[in-house]
Amino acid sequence: RQDVPAARVIFDSGVPLIHIACQGVTTHLFTTLTELDACVRGKSRIGDYLCEIYEGYSDDHYARSKVIWDIATVAWLLNPEWVPTDIVHSPVLTNQVTWSVDHSRHFIRTASYIYRDPIFRDLFDKLKAAGS
Repeated sequence: RQDVPAARVIFDSGVPLIHIACQGVTTHLFTTLTELDACVRGKSRIGDYLCEIYEGYSDDHYARSKVIWDIATVAWLLNPEWVPTDIVHSPVLTNQVTWSVDHSRHFIRTASYIYRDPIFRDLFDKLKAAGS
């Protein structure tokens, strides 16, 4: 909903595209400050920086989690099995900001799910290795 005209340009362009939706896919990439403290803080400078950024999002972290959206695309590039995809016709984005289907449109790849645990394991391992 942030930039419907830009989204239309992309979905209408015919370029090879991998669509990783926020709702229902990347929303699985939740973590908590407790998890970051246990797995990331103190392991590397970049890990400490991630913890500081995360901590700054809220004053109250009790029973709170946050999605780390940005790692979804990198996860697919590292291991496509972590982000299963399907080949579908490129959707039409309507004026009501809903999807419509047109089976004559070009195909795109769209993520149907995301496996959170191996993605965070890989991220945490890399952040730890950055401190070595």
